[in-house]
Amino acid sequence: MSEAPDYCEPFVAWRVWKVIRAEGAYTLGSVIQPTLWRPRVPLAAECRRGRERLTRLFGKSWHEAPDERCVCGVYAGRLEGLGAYLAEAACSGVARVIGQVALWGTVIECERGFRASRAYPARVYVPADVGVAWHVTWEEVSLSLARYGVPIELLASPASEASRVLAERQAA
Repeated sequence: MSEAPDYCEPFVAWRVWKVIRAEGAYTLGSVIQPTLWRPRVPLAAECRRGRERLTRLFGKSWHEAPDERCVCGVYAGRLEGLGAYLAEAACSGVARVIGQVALWGTVIECERGFRASRAYPARVYVPADVGVAWHVTWEEVSLSLARYGVPIELLASPASEASRVLAERQAA
């Protein structure tokens, strides 16, 4: 019997990031959690529940993320399910981009997609209206996001239509 390999190719899925302007540059951030995706540094998931004081008081133990019995992990999904995340900016001054994300380590399939222990952007698509919040061009935002070292592609459509445009491209 042969042994399983020590590595495999990352699993690629889709995700939406909010774009945050910090220290003179544009950075990717998680849409739900207050997490920044640093350029050229893979994001490592951690369970925020297990680290909270109240959770520890009730006897819950810390675990590696993701875990089958929890909701922790870096989330990604299928392109068809991301339209709502692009359309709804929680407050003014928040822009959104869509892209492919490489997931590796432990990857769990869940109801809306996948949860992983490690992730890094694989490709970022920048909608035409991404710079509106800061009165800058989409090219300026794209140049700043190039720090991630992955392909950056401009989309000639607003964020609200980005997932539909990309789905049509894939179908063609």
